[in-house]
Amino acid sequence: MSLVLGHLRPNRISSGSLITMLFALVVMTFAPNLLAEDILIKNAKIHTVSEQGVLLQSDIYISDGYIMNVGKSLSPTGNYKVIDATGKTVTPGLSNPMTQLGLEEISAAPSTVDYATENKRHTASFAIYPAINMYSTLVPHNRINGLTRAIVQPLSPDNVFQGSGASIALVSNESGLLKESVAQFVNYGIAGSEAAGGSKASAYAVIDKALEEANYLRNNRTRYEPGFDWHFSLSVDDLDALKPVLERQIPMVVSANRRSDILQMVKLADKHSVNIIIAGAAEAWTVADQLARAKIPVMFDPMQNVPASFDSLAVRLDAAAILSEAGVELIIGFASSHNAYLVRQSAANAVANGLSEDKALEALTINPAKYFGIENYGRIAIGMEADLVIWDGPPFEITSSADAVIIKGEEQPMVSRSTRLRDRYWQPSSKKTTAQSDNSDKEK
Repeated sequence: MSLVLGHLRPNRISSGSLITMLFALVVMTFAPNLLAEDILIKNAKIHTVSEQGVLLQSDIYISDGYIMNVGKSLSPTGNYKVIDATGKTVTPGLSNPMTQLGLEEISAAPSTVDYATENKRHTASFAIYPAINMYSTLVPHNRINGLTRAIVQPLSPDNVFQGSGASIALVSNESGLLKESVAQFVNYGIAGSEAAGGSKASAYAVIDKALEEANYLRNNRTRYEPGFDWHFSLSVDDLDALKPVLERQIPMVVSANRRSDILQMVKLADKHSVNIIIAGAAEAWTVADQLARAKIPVMFDPMQNVPASFDSLAVRLDAAAILSEAGVELIIGFASSHNAYLVRQSAANAVANGLSEDKALEALTINPAKYFGIENYGRIAIGMEADLVIWDGPPFEITSSADAVIIKGEEQPMVSRSTRLRDRYWQPSSKKTTAQSDNSDKEK
């Protein structure tokens, strides 16, 4: 979008012109993305993550933050920036659904960590979005490495119900918070057992009873207004927070690794008619057919190949390939904030162990968008929001890096605190250091 103001003669500014100028200033100040420069990416290898597949020597035209055209030898009218991507690869921007980005700055400094609470009055109702800091130094650090979207989740190990997570775009301003609540996160398996008193049976009872009570409450809400007595296992606020789960507006992400635990959660989802995502999922490949029939996706890190507990004895490197072959949709995540971008390496590891590149890209882009309700993201197609990464090599090669990152149609600065420190203190010199001189003298 571009705003054009006509030439105005001195002392002859009409009230209408003045209003137009003020509007333009407001737009430029508060909505910079509306004035994003149009961009034409030329001659790239494009992984569309759509029915078009991979396009060779093709172009992408971006305007007003959206992809306007994809094809060969595009020649749009008007003014735009041209990025020559000859010999380079373009993918949708990558997503990591297992982060605490914006909730954690220094792990060892509690005052900079906001993803957990010890307040037992807030479990399912613990919504982390008000604490997200889009100006965190970790946002540009991950962005320049090709990560453009993330799910930010609470992490309260002392509770079965951890709370709701949010979705963000990795831009360093308030527009980065896309959706305040995208899923309810729940501990089962070992973590749930410990939070519920020491038994998985107890954790199951907590989840089952909470969903039953939440369903009763939403159908009898007027009986439980303030002033009325109530006797529920969780607070009314917590049960109200489960209403979007029961109405299938958001999924319930349940951490479970052991085969039997996963099957119990499949039955629970069917009992309460809710959508779930199995997270962790170390032994999910052993029940791949059941998950495929139930249309339940799994969210996990394919790099995990050593049992971390007795719940994950059957973990294996080719689990992603086995699950995909059975028809289970994958969401690949890497549990980190400081290095959330390494989710690409996790996906590459799955590719090295049999998963197709197409399925790996889907697990980093369109699948998280689909299951977490993120609109207009995840494919390179007309009408999609322009979240793109231009790579200097194949996206799943560890030596490849991001040459350019575009989020919501805006080319992002490839600068972070780390690069600024590098540029400030890295001063190459042809002179030998004292240590080098001493070593050279000794050699002589």
